[in-house]
Amino acid sequence: MKISERKNRYYNTERFEQPEIRIYHKKGSGKKAPRYLLKCGCCNEKLEIYYDDKGLEINGVNGSIEDWREILLPLLIS
Repeated sequence: MKISERKNRYYNTERFEQPEIRIYHKKGSGKKAPRYLLKCGCCNEKLEIYYDDKGLEINGVNGSIEDWREILLPLLIS
């Protein structure tokens, strides 16, 4: 999974009319899975996504990749 590089500046509205989401990535180590940390562009609210080959854990909610795809894709397509 590759996500494009971003500036991660606070309240960056250059590309969109809304503040751009700030994205950070950490590699897995030992028993800890790799994760993406998404932060709001205008405040310090955050969302942690841990992932592996079998599934995703989004803010503590575990599920298979197919299950998350079934839930989230309709929101992104509409």
